Amino acid sequence: MSYREEATWTIRIEAGADFDEGYEGELDGYAWREQLFREVQQRVLGVVLRELATTPGWRARTGNRGLPATEEVTIYLELDVDSEAFARPRS
Repeated sequence: MSYREEATWTIRIEAGADFDEGYEGELDGYAWREQLFREVQQRVLGVVLRELATTPGWRARTGNRGLPATEEVTIYLELDVDSEAFARPRS
């Protein structure tokens, strides 16, 4: 029988913008969010995935829990317990 252990760590980024009273966001399609913030999301995700890819002993893949990637991205990280990075004494 094998045993599975799990851990979770959440990084939450909330973005906002303050505009003057004449701003009508729906007229420009909420450009700050749909363009500028989406670019930030892609850059942050890319950095995280590149860093995880260079971490010995771990494999990373993305997924979701039914939400669009613009709202949430789940990264599944799997430790290769047979890797040299996870050298543990065997009995």
